[in-house]
Amino acid sequence: MGDDVDRIKSRLDVVDIVGDYVKLTRSGRNYKGLCPFHEEKTPSFYVSQERQSWHCFGCGKGGDIFSFVMEKEGLSFPEALSLLARRAGIEIESYRRSDGSGKKTLFDIMEEACSLFRTCMNGDQGSVPRGYLDRRMIPPQVRSSFELGWSPPSWSFMVQYIKKKGISLKDAERCGLVLRGNRGPYDRFRGRVIFPIRDITGRLVAFGGRIVDGDGAKYLNSPETEIYSKRRTLYLIDKAKGAIRNGGHSIIVEGYMDALRLHMEGYPQTVATLGTALTEDQATILKRLADEVFICYDADQAGQTAAIRGMYVLQQAGLSVKVVALPEGKDPDDLLRSDGGKARFNDCLKEALPLVEHHIKLLSPAIKDDRTRKSAIHDLLEGLSNIDVTDVSPYLPSLAALLGIRDFEVLDALERVRSKRRKTDRSFDTEEIPSSLPDEGQQSQEMPPLPEIALISLLWSECDLRRKCDTREVVELLSDPRLKLMASSIMMGESPSSLEKRWLEMGETFQLRVLARGGAYLDEFTQNSDWKWRHFCHLLYRQKGQMRYNELRVKMLKGEATTREIREMEDLRQKLVSQKGS
Repeated sequence: MGDDVDRIKSRLDVVDIVGDYVKLTRSGRNYKGLCPFHEEKTPSFYVSQERQSWHCFGCGKGGDIFSFVMEKEGLSFPEALSLLARRAGIEIESYRRSDGSGKKTLFDIMEEACSLFRTCMNGDQGSVPRGYLDRRMIPPQVRSSFELGWSPPSWSFMVQYIKKKGISLKDAERCGLVLRGNRGPYDRFRGRVIFPIRDITGRLVAFGGRIVDGDGAKYLNSPETEIYSKRRTLYLIDKAKGAIRNGGHSIIVEGYMDALRLHMEGYPQTVATLGTALTEDQATILKRLADEVFICYDADQAGQTAAIRGMYVLQQAGLSVKVVALPEGKDPDDLLRSDGGKARFNDCLKEALPLVEHHIKLLSPAIKDDRTRKSAIHDLLEGLSNIDVTDVSPYLPSLAALLGIRDFEVLDALERVRSKRRKTDRSFDTEEIPSSLPDEGQQSQEMPPLPEIALISLLWSECDLRRKCDTREVVELLSDPRLKLMASSIMMGESPSSLEKRWLEMGETFQLRVLARGGAYLDEFTQNSDWKWRHFCHLLYRQKGQMRYNELRVKMLKGEATTREIREMEDLRQKLVSQKGS
């Protein structure tokens, strides 16, 4: 077993393994991100490529690729060994749980089924599906590399194979391969081209089947099982993740054939949804890999309108969403197979619109039509209410003109939609005000915002800044009371070494942890101290302005704001928009 472990470690990089679960950014010689094992707002989770290890300074957990996968997936060591061996392309002895059951066994059964489907595709039984794929311009090498298979049009082909292999029919049912009827078990997939669906780690979790001849649904997917949730899965994510991470964006399409075609034509960052609207879980997976996503769905307006809600889910997760408009009547596969299709597709990518702009353009005709105006406005406001007001602000003039109202009335309408949603989501119609402040113990575990930590660390390390700054102005920029106290102590003239000694004697480690984290964070910036000071002051001024804007907005919506406060709010809004673009 020791040799297997060493071979696997030699082929896999801890940054790639952890990067499937955590959004990592370079920090000096290491990588950092938010810990996947406890809640935190400031990254304390570090990955060392040099040592091939990971460690969280917040919760204390750490180790190598095996311990990470065991912790994250809830696997035993043999199961983690087997999973990583498959990813590394290494054949090892098959380790199982002592009772011979559980998720590991289900993955094995899925691999057995995949092997059978591929054998059928390449054998005498596969002439029909091979002909179909030839017509769709899917060549043999692509069929092989993407593991395409064939399920013969039989009710018992898989059932007989399962029995022959000595696999429990009950486990085959748990995998979704077999159904049980009045006359006994029968095959789920019959007469279909099979598309294996793997999760981001490469485990085979489901199949999609495309019918070739006969009656039945055009596409049939595996049901939800112990190892498969369509909400948390994207077709080809296992192959696309590296290209997404390296290229800085992903492309989302609807169908298996669309995804295959894009991979064939040089867009390896492509994934496909699995017959559902986009979900928060899928958004989380994509956000870990890159910050930008291009949505490339079929061109018909009905389909685009239905998919909008899922697109806003992506933007809510912090992704920059752009929507690709294809020629009418074309899907990505159709377009790329046509003459000059790749050049036309590239033009479509270049002309992709930000989600908000696309949504406005999509609904403008319906809003201008008296018969559909009301429902179209409702759909538009429902979508826009899901995202931050600063993302909507650049479009306020065009929205106001389209709706025939003033800018602030657009904001009011969006707030009413949000308010209605909040009331629907809550069990009781009460203000969302915490019943009490966090206790001292809870507060001590929470680190303040990183810009505030950086500001304190600069004061600590730069005596010139301490001499130039006004204590009151610095303290007013800080929101955390513990940092306010630290700033006052530092600015009063006591030397850093004296303060450090006093904190240690009193057993106050919070200040030292803040300074350690701030120092490490500041090391990532190559600019001089004056630039860093201006940069973090700007961030905190903006944060303070946003808080004041929100406070005034609440007063205005309650009808309690004075004329002066409304003017102040509008001035703040314009400043926030201009600062965001700077």
